[in-house]
Amino acid sequence: MDLESKYLKLKEHFKNARVIESCAELLGWDERTKMPAGGADLRALQNTALSKLHHELVTDSWLGDALHELAAESSNFPPDSDICVNLREWLRVFTRANKIPVSLVEELSKTLVYSQQAWQDARSQNNFSLFETWLEKIINLKRQEAKCLANGHASYDALLDDYEPGATSLELDSIFYPLKDSIIKVLNSCSKENQRSVILGNYPEQRQKIFSEIVAGYCGFDFNAGRLDTTAHPFCCGIGPGDCRITTRFNPADFSTGLFGVLHEAGHGLYEQGLDPDHFGLPTGTAVSLGIHESQSRLLENQVGRSLEFWRFIYPLAVKFFPAQLANIPLQDFHKAINQVQPGFIRVDADEVTYNLHIVFRYELEKDLLSKKLSIKDLPGAWNTKMEAYLGLTPKNDAMGCLQDIHWSAGLFGYFPTYLLGNLYAAQFVAKAKKVIGWNNNALNVDILFELRQWLKKNIHIQGKRFLPGKLCENITGEKLDKKYFEQYLFQKFNP
Repeated sequence: MDLESKYLKLKEHFKNARVIESCAELLGWDERTKMPAGGADLRALQNTALSKLHHELVTDSWLGDALHELAAESSNFPPDSDICVNLREWLRVFTRANKIPVSLVEELSKTLVYSQQAWQDARSQNNFSLFETWLEKIINLKRQEAKCLANGHASYDALLDDYEPGATSLELDSIFYPLKDSIIKVLNSCSKENQRSVILGNYPEQRQKIFSEIVAGYCGFDFNAGRLDTTAHPFCCGIGPGDCRITTRFNPADFSTGLFGVLHEAGHGLYEQGLDPDHFGLPTGTAVSLGIHESQSRLLENQVGRSLEFWRFIYPLAVKFFPAQLANIPLQDFHKAINQVQPGFIRVDADEVTYNLHIVFRYELEKDLLSKKLSIKDLPGAWNTKMEAYLGLTPKNDAMGCLQDIHWSAGLFGYFPTYLLGNLYAAQFVAKAKKVIGWNNNALNVDILFELRQWLKKNIHIQGKRFLPGKLCENITGEKLDKKYFEQYLFQKFNP
């Protein structure tokens, strides 16, 4: 069999594995938006079956020899060529998957269905004890997974690597803690005046949804290949070419809550819709990391969505949709309201400054949970202590505290730091984009938003996994990831 035939055989095999993943993602979307509570048992069986099938495909016994043989035959190809990129990533998937027994894969898949249901119940009833047993089970399973991946050590880095390849907690510590000090300086210098109250009112949910869809459409999200739904915790589900689903939750008293949720998830959606459809199922058609993915959502939500340039363009439409609520509020006052810096309990509603503190203490807590420094029963108290230390707030209940995020119920240990990495990448990308496209201090209109989207697609989306996150950043901006861009952004915006 010649090299091309061998490569085509591998492409077809891994594409089939990706199709199985996309089916699981569709079931995950349904579970969090439409599934009745009584469907949990069947969904656990479905997820387990699909996870087992996917694991068997990517650990198939013939793959190891085939991958290494083809890698040797293609050694003279450029490292960023399609064949070399795909082989590199297939070997990574094959190696990691073979370290994890299929029994653990099945147990995790089944457990996560029930744990997410338990989390929703615990959150709605403000009762951590309803989730505590499930969280303990998840953490034990994730420790087992980490030990498999890290040669017997329950390493946080082994889980982090699944979301941000190559990143380590030591590296994150060296970035996050100096950055934390800068963020606290910005926070301490911000106005304490209550500016947000001017936009509070009664915003009908259906009008919010229509307005949010129009705004997301202006930003480039294709609703012919996607949809918007509501859920308990917003997310984006990139099922595959032609099908990307985003969600939000609407607050009838404040339309900006739902809108910024939509913009955040639409940023993820633009990445998914910007991937090369001809490379579906291949690493060259897959997002490179969660940090880069979060850079796209945070960029659209914040650098674009909370900018004065954007609202010079969008605000007249907002006033038309909500005249009773906004007609008498000047644009400058509205802009101050949506950018008010004020510590709050809920991460997804946090401003651009305090959001990062939310991430740092979650990062600390999940490391401590995994390493057994922190027991599950002590999590609510530890959460409250961290929130008081970082934000000066003590949650009144667990729904405002340790039960507010879905991540741990979904087994996503190692995910939280990618949000902060996303902020750093976003600031550095925008600094570069402003030098090469028509974005200036005037209105961010449809034409400029199109330019921005095309620039992001060319430099990030269409690249797939061709370059690892750090190299991708360096290729785009000419520099390695540097927190100074985010620090400059915050200081300039909140301390002009």
